[in-house]
Amino acid sequence: MKEFELTEQHLALMRRMWVGWQDCEFGAPEIDPKRPYGNSGVISDIAEILGIPEPDEDEEFPSEVMERMEQLHIETRAAIAIMLQCGKVVVGKYEMYDGDWTTWRKT
Repeated sequence: MKEFELTEQHLALMRRMWVGWQDCEFGAPEIDPKRPYGNSGVISDIAEILGIPEPDEDEEFPSEVMERMEQLHIETRAAIAIMLQCGKVVVGKYEMYDGDWTTWRKT
C-alpha cells in the first residue's frame, strides 16, 4: 500500500496545469509535457506558483529548493490520480490500495 499526502502546494500546481486535447486515436485530454504550467520554463513556473523568489540572474535555486520543486512536480501524478478517482480534491493523507494508481482513498 502506498501513502501520499496531498497538500495545498499540489493543488496550486494542478490549478495552473495546461490541459489540452491530444487528437490521436479516439482523442483524450492531456497535460502538455513541455509546458505543464503554461510556459516552457517549468521550474520558473513552479517557483512563481508557489511564491518562491527567483534567484539573482547569476545564481541558481538552492539544491534543496530545486529538489523540492521537482519532487512536487512528480507528485502531481498521484494528486491527479486521487482527484480523478475520488471525484474531488481534499488536502490530506491518502492511501493506494490494491497496488493500482486508480485505487486511492482518503485516510
